[in-house]
Amino acid sequence: MFKPFLRSLVAFAFVSLMLLSPLQVNAVNNFVESIQRRGYLKVGLPPYNTPPAYYIDPESKELTGYDVEIAKTLASKLKVDIEFDRSSTSFNNLVERVGLGDFDLGIGKLGLTYTRLFDAFPIQYLSFRHAFLANRGFISSLKVDPDDPSFGEILKNSNIRIGSIKNSTWETEARVNFPNAEFVGFDNWTAAKEALFANDSIVDAIYRDATEIKPIVYSKPDLSLEYVPILFDELIDRKSIYFSQEGRLGLEDFIDMTLQREWGGIKNDIAILDEFQSYYLAS
Repeated sequence: MFKPFLRSLVAFAFVSLMLLSPLQVNAVNNFVESIQRRGYLKVGLPPYNTPPAYYIDPESKELTGYDVEIAKTLASKLKVDIEFDRSSTSFNNLVERVGLGDFDLGIGKLGLTYTRLFDAFPIQYLSFRHAFLANRGFISSLKVDPDDPSFGEILKNSNIRIGSIKNSTWETEARVNFPNAEFVGFDNWTAAKEALFANDSIVDAIYRDATEIKPIVYSKPDLSLEYVPILFDELIDRKSIYFSQEGRLGLEDFIDMTLQREWGGIKNDIAILDEFQSYYLAS
């Protein structure tokens, strides 16, 4: 009686195993395995220098910064080398290429927008407040004190001319959050800052996250006589690392563990400004 039952049980188990999908039978992470066979992690990085996140160190001539170190740490956990690609033409182009599989991941203070959600899959690692550095003359023209509770709404609905990097999160956010504003796009952040400080400026404010705006005043205190930093506590830029669909499935657990154990979880702009204070004060 027992042997026929045992044979039936074995036969049932064999048939059940055959009916399982390949993913259920084989628990190997195919995406990670493909990276390890290749021998290196392919990382897309924006074609700009944005210290202290990612930039070419002027002394060593090496690519450095905290985004670079996060990617290197992930590569070390995967037990592979790393290759950075900076050939994308813009932030948006970088995210598009990640989604197409040109890279295993894209990093570089990349903000989160609806458009980018169509192109790739994000995992957040930073949380930064939006910020302006605005001309005091324009702020005065609004005829409302910045401490007045109505100031924020009046500013958001004004005809302010906003400068920032074109084809970036900030172009998208300017059009969404400041519907009556004129957006002026620049090739890079340096050009946007120069435009604001020009005698015949074509912008009233420049727009980016708090870690980019506050250090401008740190480095040049005299600017506070003519320009004022404005932080928007209710507008948050969720900086993310981007993946293709296959990359998100294959690397999500590695990223989550790396960010929690090595990076300390999602950091806000206050934490970054404090952690890299020596850099910001010296720049």
